[in-house]
Amino acid sequence: MAGCIKVKSEAGDFFKMLFYRILSAVVGIPVAIFLIWYGGIPLSLAVLLLAVLGIYETGSLLRKTGVNVWMPGAFWGGLLFVVNAYLKNTDLLGAILLLLLAAGFIRLVCLYPRFNMTELAVTVFVSLYAGWLLSHIIALRQLPGGFHLTLLMIITTWSTDTFAYFTGRAMGKRKLAPVLSPNKTVEGSIGGIAGSVGTAAVFWAVGQQFGLIHYILIGLFVGVLGQVGDLAESALKRLAGIKDSGSIIPGHGGILDRFDSMLITAPVVYFYLITIIFA
Repeated sequence: MAGCIKVKSEAGDFFKMLFYRILSAVVGIPVAIFLIWYGGIPLSLAVLLLAVLGIYETGSLLRKTGVNVWMPGAFWGGLLFVVNAYLKNTDLLGAILLLLLAAGFIRLVCLYPRFNMTELAVTVFVSLYAGWLLSHIIALRQLPGGFHLTLLMIITTWSTDTFAYFTGRAMGKRKLAPVLSPNKTVEGSIGGIAGSVGTAAVFWAVGQQFGLIHYILIGLFVGVLGQVGDLAESALKRLAGIKDSGSIIPGHGGILDRFDSMLITAPVVYFYLITIIFA
């Protein structure tokens, strides 16, 4: 009897989570498509909002591990990275990092030992992780054919998550990373990669902005590295001892829970394109 109740409870939790995920998708996908289509300031402001929330969540996770983060410095660093992406000025990246480090050094000198080198390093990491990485969504949209390319990155990333999830539930047996994420399986991971590559091939059939091999490679990189980004965020949550980075998105959790893969896939696709396709 207890076993039946447990099974029913797990099934109920699954369908509840699935309902919230579908609801979030119904609301979020049209908004995302509009912002990507429009680009410019609206997209940049949306990315800035994601970066601010992501920085807040990352800082909160790290503080739970006992590491203090200088949040004003992390926020300003993330803001400057997003503004820099909007201005298309890659030459300022070094200047932004130098400014962030200089401000951190001044704080270090004035407040040591209340503020130390570990906290400075973590502050820079937070601004890079949730600020600089996300800013590549803006940079990707500014490339020739940017609407198509940004959708390619986003939908292959989502396809990886979706195919991995359902393949894992249907066929998963061997654990992929049991310490970091006990529910992820090797079979699910392979399904996610296959889903990403298949989605990229569909984009080639629809758009064909360059050769099929490049779409397949992009799908492969997204399928593999997107899951690495997901597991990296899982490592942060494990260190903090929590399940979700937040609760702002129903069915998903926090901003990091939804965009953890994209933190890696957006810059990977961008740098692949500018070094291989648009070089």
